[in-house]
Amino acid sequence: MTETTILITGSRKGIGRYLAEYYIQKNCKVIGFSRETSDLNAANYEHFCVDIGDEQQVKDAFSAIRKKYGQLDVLINCAGISPAVSLFILTPHTALEKAFRTNVIGTMGVCREAVKMMMKKNSGRIINMSSMAAKHEIIGDSVYAPTKAAINSFTRVLAKEVNKNGITCNAIAPAAIETDMSTGMNQEVLQKVLDRNAITTYGKMEDVSNATDWLIQESSNGITGQIIYLGGA
Repeated sequence: MTETTILITGSRKGIGRYLAEYYIQKNCKVIGFSRETSDLNAANYEHFCVDIGDEQQVKDAFSAIRKKYGQLDVLINCAGISPAVSLFILTPHTALEKAFRTNVIGTMGVCREAVKMMMKKNSGRIINMSSMAAKHEIIGDSVYAPTKAAINSFTRVLAKEVNKNGITCNAIAPAAIETDMSTGMNQEVLQKVLDRNAITTYGKMEDVSNATDWLIQESSNGITGQIIYLGGA
């Protein structure tokens, strides 16, 4: 995979950080996006401080990527925020705006710029990170779950639009994995959600990389528009 160029959003921590390190070890050319600087250093890694909810920042970063790398083979969208679980009537409007700006509008904006690059070589892989929350729709999750449901719908529509350009677009919906986001949640509530899965325990980072590896490989050309629920949601 030494000739593969991969862009991973949300690469400073969590699943994005794990995947960045994972594909660095596979000798891919890895590009990372996050709002803050990263301490991840490798010869085949470059980090951009980008708020994906800011259209101009995204465009500027892609302009630099086009000039330096010339192509983009894979996009993995991991950037996302999760507001505190609370009843909707207690949720401030600012929390709604912030979550949708990053989780939905930001992801869509990055996909748009990535597609422009991938179309030039008639090939590419887009993988969006969804969540089991989109399927379980628990009380108090009226902001995060809808953002991920929107990503599921967007993924399926985009898959149909870009298939003629040799690009696949899928979403991976992990079960809860131990990250800063999950450990900061109410663990009792989180376990109630996990209990709805076929696998009722925390997932592993390796579950995600197994799925991304499968979707990235050349023989997966026929897999597109799919929402892959890990843990049996």
